[in-house]
Amino acid sequence: MKYDAIIVGGGPAGSTAAINLTGCGGRVLLLDRARFPRIKPCGGGISYRLYQRFPYLDDAFKTVPTNFVHKVVFQSPSGATVESESVEPLYAMVRRFDFDAALLEKCRQCGIEIREGISIARCEVRCDGVNLVSSSGEVFSAELVIGADGVNSVIAVHGGFRGSWEASSVAIDGTEESPLKKSSPHQDTMFIFYGVHGGFGYGYVFPKAGHINFGIGYRLDYYREHVASNAYEKHGTFLRELRASGIVEGASQRQNFHAYLVPLGGPLARISSNRILLAGDAAGFVNGFTAEGIYYAMVSGEHAGRTAMKALRQRNFSRQFLAQHDAACQAEVGSELRESIAIQRRMVCSPKRIDSIVRLAARSASMRNLLTSFAVGKISYRELKKRAATESLPAYLWYKATKLGYSLSQQ
Repeated sequence: MKYDAIIVGGGPAGSTAAINLTGCGGRVLLLDRARFPRIKPCGGGISYRLYQRFPYLDDAFKTVPTNFVHKVVFQSPSGATVESESVEPLYAMVRRFDFDAALLEKCRQCGIEIREGISIARCEVRCDGVNLVSSSGEVFSAELVIGADGVNSVIAVHGGFRGSWEASSVAIDGTEESPLKKSSPHQDTMFIFYGVHGGFGYGYVFPKAGHINFGIGYRLDYYREHVASNAYEKHGTFLRELRASGIVEGASQRQNFHAYLVPLGGPLARISSNRILLAGDAAGFVNGFTAEGIYYAMVSGEHAGRTAMKALRQRNFSRQFLAQHDAACQAEVGSELRESIAIQRRMVCSPKRIDSIVRLAARSASMRNLLTSFAVGKISYRELKKRAATESLPAYLWYKATKLGYSLSQQ
């Protein structure tokens, strides 16, 4: 049987793409290697703007146990901290176990055909369509394929979009999500730690509804050299530090500790070709500053679905036509993601720079508000710098002087 469109991957990107193909008039199939609900290692923090951006998914969101946090605490490598609060929620904390299953159920309600437990091993683009071959040898054919199959995307590699990720463009996150009875005395607060244990990493504590998620992410090249042999031991050390600070109570549950890759090199140079579109982690849609991926996965998934709808209606699956997907993603989140990658690359190699930024925010309430607005995607980096120079001038001048002093010390 030949389908009009096949989506590979049933996570937020793939499900959002499928939902946007509802009513296309053709046969649409969604494939995923797992069976839902399934454990999905992930921080599970989503900027609150999600709810305004996707109002048509509100009924699905309401079925997901969610903890909304109004406060974020940043800690620099030297231990300097700054807190920022908001009357409106800053982030929604969800378990991917619940969130992804709710979106997939929405796909079923929309009439999308779903097959679980199917792992795609090969993708072949032909002049008359695309063939997908599963690990068991089953063949699926379609006019068009949307690759939303995650960081290890078969579609991205076999479609010629990329080879292996460079180690400096990927992070490995060791995370634990446990139903601790006394999970966190700070249920309304998320914690972010930069430069954990002096390395190229970041730590976090995300309180969920009935669970807590905490862990450390490292750049892959650093992880291989310094962490790989004792990752869980470092996780345990981090937990002891959190307990000593009163942030977390309880013991680690080893069976809930998982490691997963996060692409932090920015979106791929192109995310469409003849008969193929990419979305989510498969296309590199992750914020390099916050490591948030769910929001960007859904944005890119929506654009993939809508571009696929147009292609099916016009029976045009050429690279030139499908490039509308690249343009739509670029227009909405392209600048934001490029800025996040640039900031990440400047900060990850400069602990002193992170210290000065945190201290800057601690000196100025307006600067704290600006940094928080930037972190949740409300303002761009360009606007952050412009407003910092006008609304927080004394603190901003102090930061520039500190930055100059650091630059001179390196000469």
